Amino acid sequence: MSNIAEILDVLVDAVTVGTLEVLAVKLDGSLGATIKHGRELVTEADKRSDAAILGVFERRFPGLDPEIRFHLEESGNSGGIAGSLKIAGADPLDGTNIFACGSNVYAVQAHYVEDGVPLVGVVFQPEAYLPLEETERCVGRLVTAVRGGGAFTRRSEFTGSGFEFGIARKLGPRPTPDGKAYVACVPFGTKMEAVGREAVRRVQESGVIASNTGAGGAAANVMMVLFGAQHVYGNFGAGDDLDLIPPQVIALEAGFTVWNERREEPRWLVRKQPFIVAPNAAVAELFLGAAGY
Repeated sequence: MSNIAEILDVLVDAVTVGTLEVLAVKLDGSLGATIKHGRELVTEADKRSDAAILGVFERRFPGLDPEIRFHLEESGNSGGIAGSLKIAGADPLDGTNIFACGSNVYAVQAHYVEDGVPLVGVVFQPEAYLPLEETERCVGRLVTAVRGGGAFTRRSEFTGSGFEFGIARKLGPRPTPDGKAYVACVPFGTKMEAVGREAVRRVQESGVIASNTGAGGAAANVMMVLFGAQHVYGNFGAGDDLDLIPPQVIALEAGFTVWNERREEPRWLVRKQPFIVAPNAAVAELFLGAAGY
């Protein structure tokens, strides 16, 4: 296994420089939005963040472990040794649609996987607490986790050219009512196939959702579970690991349940699999059962 502490350091460095590019685009006000693959929104922020993150990966990972391959949302697969099961990945802007709407809960995130098993996750939400619309020094959070090492959050403050980070606080489970219905986000999405849409419909009609919530991006939705804004996030159209692996590692290390339809922690050798984050196994089972799994 590679040096996990050093890998975490590289990932934090990468999402930090990527986030600076996202904020630069937001401050400039020129999103440069286009459509890719006939249906997905992409902006200048996505592209600039991707390039910045890839630059960090290319500069730092070969000296750390030349086997590590790269997988990024915009630039695709590169680096490392072909066929290597060591992969550093990144979603340079998770929540592009809500970012383009002016939201402050988008995320820049990165991860490290070996043999399909998520080992390191980093999620940066630079405007989560106080957005740029209110202050030039937006306030957010950097959330990190290493398997077996716990999950931590640090307050971030934008300085104009970088970030100041607060003291790390360990994340843990939250009190959860023992009930039959929960505050949850179980959304429909444009990438979903018919089986996923049917699963969502069954959950929505089952009565297990007391109130529908959601933030428009996988990382933001898992952070809402961890920080207390909702109990459950269910993604039944999960098709890409880039936006799911980082929050998966963080949620597991914070003591939450993360399952696929087999009631197992997702391994990302298989792309298409339901993904649910819940406060405990009983609540996860309730939602998977309602979905028909």
